[in-house]
Amino acid sequence: MAISIDTIVNLCKRRGIVFPSSEIYGGLRSAWDWGPLGVELKRNVKNEWWRAMVH
Repeated sequence: MAISIDTIVNLCKRRGIVFPSSEIYGGLRSAWDWGPLGVELKRNVKNEWWRAMVH
């Protein structure tokens, strides 16, 4: 069973990982903003990469 990109985007929007900027501010439809969980996810990935590559 293949999962479509629309399914993934809808899941990310429902979970608060990303939000289309046009829903928040109006304007461009191709821009995205990180939601609260997305910011934490991005921070965790960056910290783990830093720990693995630098330390």
